[in-house]
Amino acid sequence: MSASIHDLRLDAIERAQERIRPYIRHTPLVPPPVQHTDLPSSLRLKLENLQVTGSFKVRGAFNTLLQAPPSTRESGVVTASGGNHGVAVAYAAQRLGLPATVYLPATASADRVARVTALHADVMQHGRAWDDAHARALQHAAGGALYVHPFDADQTLVGQATLGLELLEDVPDLDLVLIAIGGGGLIGGMAAAIKQRRPDVRIIGVEPVGAPAMLRSVEAGRLVTLPEVRTIADTLAPRAVSERTLALTQRYVDDIVLVDDSAMIAAMRWLWTECNQLVEPAGAAVIAALLDGVVMLGAARAPVALICGGNAAADTVFTTYEQAAATLAQAGI
Repeated sequence: MSASIHDLRLDAIERAQERIRPYIRHTPLVPPPVQHTDLPSSLRLKLENLQVTGSFKVRGAFNTLLQAPPSTRESGVVTASGGNHGVAVAYAAQRLGLPATVYLPATASADRVARVTALHADVMQHGRAWDDAHARALQHAAGGALYVHPFDADQTLVGQATLGLELLEDVPDLDLVLIAIGGGGLIGGMAAAIKQRRPDVRIIGVEPVGAPAMLRSVEAGRLVTLPEVRTIADTLAPRAVSERTLALTQRYVDDIVLVDDSAMIAAMRWLWTECNQLVEPAGAAVIAALLDGVVMLGAARAPVALICGGNAAADTVFTTYEQAAATLAQAGI
């Protein structure tokens, strides 16, 4: 495959894998539960929701900050995030001793805000969507801080691409993988790594019905900005992807499908009930595509569904148990 202005070099991805290895986990690969037939027995789940900080985003964050100029230690880092990228940058900055500021949309859940502040990053909230927070974060970065883009930067993309190499280590005969799409950094990076090693692997992206920024851009053959996004999957909801991630998707991704919010909720429930995995809607999107029948694995011999993030707010789970415990206490049991 010839290189393009928006391609990722395989040797750069290999170097990034070695660079970030001391700071991340090699996440588990597991089969679905054997007692059920909802999904084919050949399917494997790559549990990147068990990554440090609960998502793949920490790969790109460490790859960026480990190469940051010395001046960053004084001026700090800044980013904008729907949630997971902000947690990842805050964690990487804390590990490396760098001050960090994370911009989140005003609509970000209290759980997302709490996860970032727990890592001693400053949190600023602005706008209704990631794009609004991003614009304000860029203004902040103009003062000298290093801006860490969640998907439109080569160092971020190369960091996310390391997950593609790790997956090929786990499944040498991989022939199909499903990957959720937000800004496109994960699927763009992973697809570039996988296809340069194994061009025959089929790569399918999954987007929310209410935020199909990548699909609409691929259909139009150019970058399309959505007038609005409507989905519970806040980490899959930019109004636009980027020229970089669109080019990588056009080059390396075979198909994109859409799933609605109700399907993602059902998939979250399935992952919790059947696999003991509590994940956010984005992490369940690929399972939603399978359970809802919008993706058929067909003759795939070694397919993998990538569970990309697990930062779900678990307050309701604990509230239920706390209420039950209080009831028992009042009854003297």
